[in-house]
Amino acid sequence: MATKTKPEYYLLKVTNFNDIARDGLDEWIYFLKNEEIREDLSAGGLKKAKQELDILKLPETERAAYERYQDNLHYQASMFESSYIIGMENGMEKGMEKGMEKGMEKGMEKGEKKKAIEIAENLIDVLDVEIIAAKTGLTEEEIKALKRK
Repeated sequence: MATKTKPEYYLLKVTNFNDIARDGLDEWIYFLKNEEIREDLSAGGLKKAKQELDILKLPETERAAYERYQDNLHYQASMFESSYIIGMENGMEKGMEKGMEKGMEKGMEKGEKKKAIEIAENLIDVLDVEIIAAKTGLTEEEIKALKRK
């Protein structure tokens, strides 16, 4: 049976921090204490935190404009994705319809050709090659080839 570990909590007293960042933790403490991120700090996640902090420090009207801009970008991305998906679905439907039509046409052509050959084979001993060609749509060469079989 696995034992559950209890979470550990640490309280960081940032007021006693001397603003000298020696490692990633010190860099984060510097950020928490001073609410700024110096360019020379490189701890993981600090660049993202700096971007968020810069936005939070904007004046109310500028932050509202920025948030509207972000909402607009999300809306545009959503519309693009929706349009793309709808376009793909419509394109696939039309493509499948055309494919089915072409397949049906080819199938019909093959069926007609097969029926014409059957009729020609039945008439080879009775009628002239020219008449069979005229009535079946086969060429005289095709009929002569059937006669040789």
